[in-house]
Amino acid sequence: AGYVIPFLVAPVIGSFLGVLVRRIPRGEAFVTGRSRCESCHTTLGLPDLVPVLSWLALKGRCRHCGAAIATQHLLVELAACLVPVLTTGAYVVWNRLHGFGFHGFAAFAMMPDSVTFLFDCLLGWALMALCWIDVLCFRLPDVLTLPLLLTGLLDGFVAGGSDELWYRALGAVAGWVILAGTAWIYRHFRKRAELGAGDAKLLAAAGAWTGLESVPTILVLASCAGLLLALLTAVRRKRFSLTLAIPFGPPLALATWLVRLLVSMT
Repeated sequence: AGYVIPFLVAPVIGSFLGVLVRRIPRGEAFVTGRSRCESCHTTLGLPDLVPVLSWLALKGRCRHCGAAIATQHLLVELAACLVPVLTTGAYVVWNRLHGFGFHGFAAFAMMPDSVTFLFDCLLGWALMALCWIDVLCFRLPDVLTLPLLLTGLLDGFVAGGSDELWYRALGAVAGWVILAGTAWIYRHFRKRAELGAGDAKLLAAAGAWTGLESVPTILVLASCAGLLLALLTAVRRKRFSLTLAIPFGPPLALATWLVRLLVSMT
């Protein structure tokens, strides 16, 4: 039954993440205050706030003033619903690759325990929000990265007690030191910043979720993904430049989640 919980709460999580993604880049409060229409500022009721269904039923428009509701809300909610689906799919593919034959619900017999599954989904949701925000405003806010780091340490303690907690803590320290040190060296010699403090904190959170030994793997995967993203961006813009700015959060988040899923399955 524990495996069902992430699927049930995913739309609600998506609705909350939609608020984060919308308000954090604007510097608006997201914990307090009722949801309002961005055009007429009318307080929204329950019929307006049902994840996915309200947007579809209202055809993407406010029932009070008829203004368009940002498609971003729908996309974030749908993406949040995909997180437990993709997590389960990763488990299934891993088991298939290792020769386990199963059909239907029998697939859950080879999955990690339901608590690990829940933590994997929590990580996926948080990383998704961070990616979205970084793409919008080139920022990885402390209000998300620091709780993510602490949750990773909690996951370590739940999974393996104090020994695992210390191992994860070393991973967090190593992740922060590597990127913060690299950023300092680059800034000292090149006199400009390329890596933000948020990137170092996100790699620290990655270390807290996966452990010390996984940090180099995450960094290599993220660097490869970042290089690919830079090349695709340059091709799309038809302009190649060594100073091309791309957000490093999405490559780092993708690498973190993939390595975390591998850690969960091994």
